[in-house]
Amino acid sequence: MNYDFDETVRLEDDLYNYVNGKWISKAKIPADKPTTGGFINLQDGVEKTLLKDFKKYSQKLTKDELFNRALNLYNKAMNEDERIKGKSYLLDKANYLDNIKDNTSFNEAVYYLYDNNYPLPFSMGVSEDMKDATKHALCLMGPHTILPDTSMYNTPNKEQLLNVYKEMALTILNKLEIPNALDLLNKTLEFDDKLSKIVKSSEEWADYIKAYNPYSINDLINYFDFNFKSLVVSRYGILPDTVIVYEPRFIENYKDLMSDYSLYQAWAKVSLILGNVSLLSEEFRDLAGTFNRAINGTTKMISKDKYAYRLASSYYDEVIGVYYGKKYFGEEAKADVISIVKNLITSYKRRLNENKWLSRQTIDKAINKLDKMAIKIGYPDTIDKRYYNFVFDLNAPLIEVVDNLNKIASAYADTKLYKPVDKSAWVMSGNTVNACYNPSFNDITFPAAILQAPFYSIKQTVEENYGGIGCVIGHEISHAFDNNGAQMDELGNINNWWTEEDYKNFQTKIDLMTAEFDGLPLAGATVNGKLSVSENIADNGGVASSLESLKRIKPDCDLKLFFFNYARIWCQKSRPEYTKLLLTVDVHGPSYYRANMQVRNFEEFYDTFNIKSTDKMYLAPEKRLVIW
Repeated sequence: MNYDFDETVRLEDDLYNYVNGKWISKAKIPADKPTTGGFINLQDGVEKTLLKDFKKYSQKLTKDELFNRALNLYNKAMNEDERIKGKSYLLDKANYLDNIKDNTSFNEAVYYLYDNNYPLPFSMGVSEDMKDATKHALCLMGPHTILPDTSMYNTPNKEQLLNVYKEMALTILNKLEIPNALDLLNKTLEFDDKLSKIVKSSEEWADYIKAYNPYSINDLINYFDFNFKSLVVSRYGILPDTVIVYEPRFIENYKDLMSDYSLYQAWAKVSLILGNVSLLSEEFRDLAGTFNRAINGTTKMISKDKYAYRLASSYYDEVIGVYYGKKYFGEEAKADVISIVKNLITSYKRRLNENKWLSRQTIDKAINKLDKMAIKIGYPDTIDKRYYNFVFDLNAPLIEVVDNLNKIASAYADTKLYKPVDKSAWVMSGNTVNACYNPSFNDITFPAAILQAPFYSIKQTVEENYGGIGCVIGHEISHAFDNNGAQMDELGNINNWWTEEDYKNFQTKIDLMTAEFDGLPLAGATVNGKLSVSENIADNGGVASSLESLKRIKPDCDLKLFFFNYARIWCQKSRPEYTKLLLTVDVHGPSYYRANMQVRNFEEFYDTFNIKSTDKMYLAPEKRLVIW
């Protein structure tokens, strides 16, 4: 792979900009995007490829029934003349909320509201039980706030952003001729302000083990002012003994949140309208995107064809992912990536066996977790049967189609409560440029779309592939042993498999990794080391295991190429607004520091580039941290 280094930057002072600086200086962020480079460019390429196919087959369709449904939804979203016919559907649905005046009327309506996807003052659903990942559990949490994170309600730009929201909402409500629009909006903001004080922040959500709070159904009903038991029975048929409460603080303050039902009624009505109005026309879609554009710094909405494609993909993601994988992903590449994964796991076992701060008992259990880890590469062999349920009336307006698809998806998800967990299911579709570790499944997933340059290519050198996809694979494996994953066993259950002394040592290393990143400056803000610690632990383990794997299979490897490509995969250029947003809500560290901070922890980096104590990339030996 050719590199165009920025010779005005010393590698010894800034690896990231030495590798990426020239590209960053020339790159232009499209008006409809908050960022460009890295993952985004690859996702754009995948989307461009699939959009071409969607346009090709949108009129004559294919022999694949499920793929044709995605094409039909795409066609419906592209037909703006038909979309506006859904206006009366939205208004009728919104007007039903006028019946909610007090606790009595809410009690009477809650079943209808839940069954028909209205915004509710709580969120309920089915997920794996983190104490027994073979079973599902009923889970409960609060709704989302208007601002992306609760911490943003304590910042100077809170009012500025909420004023943008208010102006946008008023414009839309007035265009729809909604009575008492200003009063509705003021009450919405009052409800949202109360909500922001009782739901979790992104930092709190990052510690996801703390989301496991089992409440007996009989104790839980005391927190509600409506018949919660009856609602659960109406949806699930049988009353579970236990509900997992993700946000105890929210539940404990629920009655206060709902002390004035007029606030909820206004919030629900405004939320419903703003969440669906984009389905009516391009004019409304443009208006409804105003607030998000203010938050992420974009100045233009995405094109209609991209919108239509993404809408179709949101409902038929696995269908489209399998189509993409079968057509564009080669078996040669899949076999090669599987060999890299196995090599990384072998390295992990070796590193664990040679570990100096863990006892043999804990090491053996960690290795057992690796042995039980499942590997998913490319795309699933079969499409999940839930997609066969996603049928819709071709003659109905787009908003009604989407509403009914949401009902189907919700009803299908609810049926899983008393069924065993299917661990063969994929949580990412094949056309996704990303990868993940699922702690409940103890599996790692690498969709077909990420298995391309610069992450991976059979045309790249071995060093570059290990600096790219090798580090990503090692990263996902490391999530099994980050601050969250380490609390779950090989079966995906919350379970303390550590000795007391070993976990104490590990906690010390978690604290050191938190401190290594906490407070680093960027875009006029700073990195939150606590928010990003799990991802930083994973990055650290990814580099460590990939480096060792490369050196084992190629002792004479050129580590310069490894580090160059590691820096390249994080290449990104973002708008300042978006950078600050990510620092607030994203559990991943900023790309700049994912490249520059992690390599400082490894002796190989110092040896390869002759880094000295006078260089800015230098980190004193006693501060270097390699956990796994």
